[in-house]
Amino acid sequence: MRSTSARRVSAAIINKTSDIFSQRGWLPYSEVNVELLGSEATYGSHGQRQDTREVVIKLAVRHPDKQALILFSREIAQAATGMAPGLTGIVGGRPTVYPLIRLFSFLIDKSACTLGIHFDGQRHPCALPAIAMLDTQDLPVPLDPPKPVGLADASVELVKLAVARSGDKGNHSNIGVMAREAEYLPWIAEALTPEVLVDWMSHVLDPVYGRVERWYLPATHSLNFLLENALGGGGVASLRIDPQGKAFAQQLLEIQIPVPQSIADQVN
Repeated sequence: MRSTSARRVSAAIINKTSDIFSQRGWLPYSEVNVELLGSEATYGSHGQRQDTREVVIKLAVRHPDKQALILFSREIAQAATGMAPGLTGIVGGRPTVYPLIRLFSFLIDKSACTLGIHFDGQRHPCALPAIAMLDTQDLPVPLDPPKPVGLADASVELVKLAVARSGDKGNHSNIGVMAREAEYLPWIAEALTPEVLVDWMSHVLDPVYGRVERWYLPATHSLNFLLENALGGGGVASLRIDPQGKAFAQQLLEIQIPVPQSIADQVN
């Protein structure tokens, strides 16, 4: 079905079930996530497909009451027979309700843990080595990336200047960007500030807790960006089609980087 029809169908399902919840005195959804696969939904405002003729609706919700989610799963089935023309097939049939599982990371004092090794049915104690506490004042001062020299009178897509890869750690994602040539890095670093990343990736960052940090990795001609709270919970706790941010790097590679005409001619 077309993107416009898919959006209307998704809204109709959510609105109808929300009305039923209200009538029964149930709480509203705690989270709703609608993505139209095939319409560049993961690109946010940077998507270029305005109306795709064939899409798949990915509709995911959260609710504190399992009975509300069971009702939701039943109402989806009716969409295939009683809603917009052109709607077909519910992949996998009626969805199953699952409990939410989240990663919860924390620090614990080593003195509260007893370290041991279990081998061949026996436990062998293993004493922790005595290590001096880290003094952050002894850490080297982070280096700034080299500054560009010259006039940026042209621009090219980042993909022509660098390679990139992204991944996840809990609800955070990182994007590593490595220049194809050392001479490209100053122009990349000048353009890809944390503020620019916040704007470019605003469709995935949490509006309250999302932020971006950047590090320069000397001798590798590369930058590493940490996007905090950018995965909607991350992993199995996220309702998104890309819960680990694996496509973030590909999205960033489309950004335009101002460069001298000489570099633009070199990479085009």
